[in-house]
Amino acid sequence: MNAIIISIGDELTSGLTIDSNAAWLGRQLAELGISCPLQLTIGDNQSAIVAAISQSVTQCDILLISGGLGPTEDDLTRGSVAEAIGEPLVTDQVAMGELEAFFRRINRTMTENNRLQAMRPISASCVKNSCGTAPGIMARLGKTQIFVMPGVPKEMKAMFELSYKPLLQAAAGGVVRRTMALNSCGAGESWIGARIGDLMKRGANPAVGTTVHDGIVSVRIYATGKPAEASAMIEEMANTVRHRLGELIFSADQIALETVVVQALMHQDRTVTTAESCTGGMVAMMLTHVPGSSGCFKRGWITYSDESKAIDLGVDPELIKKYGAVSREVAGAMAQQARSRAEAHWAIAVTGNAGPASDDPKNPVGLIFIAIAGPNGGDDIYVRSCQFPGDRQSIRLRSSQMALTLLRLRLLGLDPDAILPV
Repeated sequence: MNAIIISIGDELTSGLTIDSNAAWLGRQLAELGISCPLQLTIGDNQSAIVAAISQSVTQCDILLISGGLGPTEDDLTRGSVAEAIGEPLVTDQVAMGELEAFFRRINRTMTENNRLQAMRPISASCVKNSCGTAPGIMARLGKTQIFVMPGVPKEMKAMFELSYKPLLQAAAGGVVRRTMALNSCGAGESWIGARIGDLMKRGANPAVGTTVHDGIVSVRIYATGKPAEASAMIEEMANTVRHRLGELIFSADQIALETVVVQALMHQDRTVTTAESCTGGMVAMMLTHVPGSSGCFKRGWITYSDESKAIDLGVDPELIKKYGAVSREVAGAMAQQARSRAEAHWAIAVTGNAGPASDDPKNPVGLIFIAIAGPNGGDDIYVRSCQFPGDRQSIRLRSSQMALTLLRLRLLGLDPDAILPV
């Protein structure tokens, strides 16, 4: 069974409003084991809407339409569905009665435009809107069931959950689609793809794919079947992926990297401090974004200038002069001094060139040094050099994520160089 989603409204095609309805509906269909190979966005143009409906019903079993059911002249979905079906619009007396009762309750006069909302194609039925005035429409054209919903997200979601989802569950025969995302940081998508490429066969069940968002590479697993069967397939494939990628994977589904790091620090009863140059406090911000991080985060320094590194952290000015602020030596000194001054178990230090330009070939844009000072003091310092591509913002974000990744691996007692690709 497959479905197509059509979202209607000039506000969507103009970019003034992001189409969150289609994304939400897509997730609902996926959970029901119903594939959705196509999503369309159509402006408030009746001929375009009619054409989209007429073409879509030749390609799908289920057609979900949201938007265009309001009382104004640019709300054209009702008439478009009727035209596509080839039927006139008639007034649904039950829907009209509910509309009239609604306006009586709020002590307002119902306009003639509102009366249009109670109209439907003659063979269709109106679907009650539990939290708004615009009824939905349920119709059929050929083999395709058409479900029409309001565009207001709250109303659309309620109507889908109460009226349409039970019908789709029954039609799907108890088949569901389970999903899981295994999140990694520290290796590129191509590096990960090379290690799990044989698992990513088109049309396989379970299916495996990768997505990248803000430097995080997620391996996504999709399994379709009866609930217990799909869950078992997901778990088996997840174990295979974990075996292939090892400690590169830091979490599953929506658990953020910074949450994993804070939880590890709290579990081990350890504290951390930060000393940042090019990231400008981003590492500290990510850590303190996690609820309860006050139990492990001591303090942070933003030492953007050479002077601040010397005065605020106590980094030897001669070290900066000899090696430069963007160097392995200065990153290590920043971490060591921060850990000591904050009396923390761990310290993260970041220094580098995030751009947008550089006139020094020895200090190119994207060159970052990250240091982790450990609880044993002295020489317990790990420093990694990175060369990140992208613009200033992406370099700063990638640097912060790598800093948290290095600390996570050190907290696990691992050598980052043995885990991360060069």
